[in-house]
Amino acid sequence: MKTLFAILNFLLIPVLLNAQEYFRSGIFLHHSTGNYIWGPNPDGTSTTTVPEEMQKYNTEQGFFGDEAVTMNEEWWAPGDNEWATQHAFFEGNTEFTDINYYLANNRILVIKSCFPSSALEAMGEPADTLDPYYKTVYNYKWHWKHILRVMEDHPDRFFAIWTNAPLETASTTSEAAALSRHFCKWAKDTLAKGLDPLYGPFPANVYVFDFFSKLTG
Repeated sequence: MKTLFAILNFLLIPVLLNAQEYFRSGIFLHHSTGNYIWGPNPDGTSTTTVPEEMQKYNTEQGFFGDEAVTMNEEWWAPGDNEWATQHAFFEGNTEFTDINYYLANNRILVIKSCFPSSALEAMGEPADTLDPYYKTVYNYKWHWKHILRVMEDHPDRFFAIWTNAPLETASTTSEAAALSRHFCKWAKDTLAKGLDPLYGPFPANVYVFDFFSKLTG
């Protein structure tokens, strides 16, 4: 929960330098693990929640009304929120609500997938894109690059995208876990640093939060 709020706090840095535009309101689009992150945890072990942390921060900083940090959350999407589904979400190729539905009323959009995203099957190859739901590292990179292009097309919005949620040890294999770690390391250490030769410079309005490494070390 404090991790999500830390992202919001990070986003306030440019706001404090340029108070003409506030990036203090947004939405957290998630699936089941998002309930634990937002809080209170369904198992009753919460010590805080994202709304409590926002209220505390606003009080400490003296932010009220239009200046206050605010965020809503939504379980998105029906069925799953795999990277293939997120790809369709950002490009508007879905029967469900797409990114355009959320852009008007949210300056910040925080996007994450769920545990099944770490059930990778292979490193993959270009032909994998014929089956967008085939869970390969190649397909995941392909999905993310398309998602990022849409984010880049909206420089008046700020996006935070989370790497995979790791599966519990009993629910995965060492091979699948290694593939997930490989993809997430690429997302944070190569793509987000502008070092991917195919994507090139990373958009200034996007932040990659390495959720996988946060939980696995």
